[in-house]
Amino acid sequence: MKFLKYEMILSKCNAVTTCAWMLLSLFPVVIAEDALFNSSSIQTVHRGMSVNISCNYKPSNDSDGFTVELHSNSKLCSVMKSNKSWIKQSCKDHCRFVWIPETVQMSFEVSNLQINDTGTYKCVVTRLIPPPSQLLREEKTFVQVIVPPNVSVSHEGALGEFPTIVCRSEGFYPSALEQMWMRNGEFQNASLTYSINKTNPDGSFTLHSFLNTSDCVNYSCWVNHSTLSQPTILTLTPADCYENRDWYKENGWIVFVTSALFFLTILIIMIV
Repeated sequence: MKFLKYEMILSKCNAVTTCAWMLLSLFPVVIAEDALFNSSSIQTVHRGMSVNISCNYKPSNDSDGFTVELHSNSKLCSVMKSNKSWIKQSCKDHCRFVWIPETVQMSFEVSNLQINDTGTYKCVVTRLIPPPSQLLREEKTFVQVIVPPNVSVSHEGALGEFPTIVCRSEGFYPSALEQMWMRNGEFQNASLTYSINKTNPDGSFTLHSFLNTSDCVNYSCWVNHSTLSQPTILTLTPADCYENRDWYKENGWIVFVTSALFFLTILIIMIV
């Protein structure tokens, strides 16, 4: 059937260009969108630092008038080029437009990034003059704000003859973090520990891991996070252990009396 269609068209052709258009009409037309319109990238930045969002569009005609905007959850900054000059329309305090005339490059700088600034940023270039308006460029950049953990280890208290030790990883982002105990350089079974996780008001995370010790040897906390170049290892030496045991032997009665009075007060309040 297709060959019959070709013969019918060829029989009606009286010009080369006419035949070409008629033959092309037999095939589906696919309009390829400019690959630059879907350009995207990923940037990782530490909290409190700045990031540069590139637009990667170089104006080719000085007579054109167009707008350049940066969007995230809302519009962060908008500028307009008119008569070879830039006019700032509206920009947030932590965002500014950067124009480098020598290289004909433009971008946006977002400063003092916080955890809640993590997300997708979109640079949009739209031509306004001459009309009608036309989208010239749309580029997406995903910005990941990261925060390394603040790691510390200490003796939490003595539940028995030997103290309970705690490892604290505080204020880290993103949430994925590995935290394990080591005894004399060997990893302890996770069932011997218990942990407390919480989310902080600024969106960061905190993880506390507790271990009930049975002797005074080298206990270490091993922490790994995507923000660290290598795992962090903090160690409590036997001297720390013995010093802590001596303190609780001398002042254990104070801890016991204080705890008893506290629970007694709570009991009285509940009864009343």
